[in-house]
Amino acid sequence: MSETPAPSNHPLTSTSPLVTRRQFIKLGIAMLGASWLGLLVQSWLFPSQTSAQEVKPVEVPLSELPVGGFKTFTYGAAPAIVIRTPESIRAFSLICTHLGCTVQWQEGKKEFYCPCHDGRFDEFGEVIAGPPPVPLESLAVQTNNDRVIIGEAS
Repeated sequence: MSETPAPSNHPLTSTSPLVTRRQFIKLGIAMLGASWLGLLVQSWLFPSQTSAQEVKPVEVPLSELPVGGFKTFTYGAAPAIVIRTPESIRAFSLICTHLGCTVQWQEGKKEFYCPCHDGRFDEFGEVIAGPPPVPLESLAVQTNNDRVIIGEAS
């Protein structure tokens, strides 16, 4: 008499009706390759507008920046601000570090306000409220005689 073997429930011997292990691995590799190809095509179709090498320093006459005053300008392709206090001259990007909204300088409160998610930064660019994870980007500032130079000189 011959006996019929009992069905095996061992994971290595049973087959899935949906997908085999080999098909799953091939699908994963194909998805990874498609992701890399998508990033390559995206960078080719939509190149970065500016790079660190293309950003030129901005010069502001010191006479246009009285103590307690500020001036907004474009640095690269982004809005920025330079503020003069009795102690120093500081410059910041006006792009919020949370989701990239444009922050507003509130001169009376001496703070930056992001209207998108109620983020707030102090006059030094440090986070004081809301969801922003890090301070505002600080820009290099130099004074040369009667000019304020914002950004790195190449």
